[in-house]
Amino acid sequence: MLQIKNARIQSASFGPRVQAVDTLVLHYTALDLEASLRVLRYRGVSAHYVLAPDGTAYKILNNDEVAWHAGVSMWRGKKQVNSRSIGIEIVNLDGNKEAYPDVQIAALAQLCQRIVQENPAIRPRNIVGHSDVAPKRKVDPGTRFPWKALAASGIGLWPTPSAATAVGSDAQIQALLEQCGYARPHGYGKKGETYVMVDDPAAPPAGVSGVVPVGTRDILRAFQLHYQPGAANGVPTLATQRLLEGLAAAQ
Repeated sequence: MLQIKNARIQSASFGPRVQAVDTLVLHYTALDLEASLRVLRYRGVSAHYVLAPDGTAYKILNNDEVAWHAGVSMWRGKKQVNSRSIGIEIVNLDGNKEAYPDVQIAALAQLCQRIVQENPAIRPRNIVGHSDVAPKRKVDPGTRFPWKALAASGIGLWPTPSAATAVGSDAQIQALLEQCGYARPHGYGKKGETYVMVDDPAAPPAGVSGVVPVGTRDILRAFQLHYQPGAANGVPTLATQRLLEGLAAAQ
């Protein structure tokens, strides 16, 4: 049985909800439980829930409040994913190295089901990882995260591979990525102390510095982190092509 404890935020790192919630974003904390709760409740970032290794969920914000969890992000052609999403921070020091306990994932499935019931506009295609909405910039929840098992329980999508016989061009791959929800090529940089998204990395707006370009191969790696974690290098293979086409068909 899912246990949810109140851990109301004690900082001003959130805002009022204006847009309807249609996306659920999963993260790993890279910190232990105590540090995660301290950072997400008292500092300049936040989330709606923190999920402990034992499966206990700590509720920090309500659905009608915008958490600061995804940062510079894009999903399905829309920027600022925070404004329309719920964020769950899963306690794990590094989801690319550390396994997620079964009890934690069982609780996560229940928590996600509860959130989807409360926010019916969240479709399976919009249950994603931080790396999906912030390619190159983020890698969580990592290659050890059991996306396929969660999809089998009704949380998110897992594609049936197509029968493709050849790898597409970069342009074709980018078109498929966008059909699946991933960002178009872009960049990100800093304006003052704030990270911002840049549509054209070669011509950033005035005042934006340190621009990092995000191209098709970076975005493809984000897809692979989710659906092909054993080959998350941004290089398309026939298996990648088949998974991409399968996911696009499931959209």
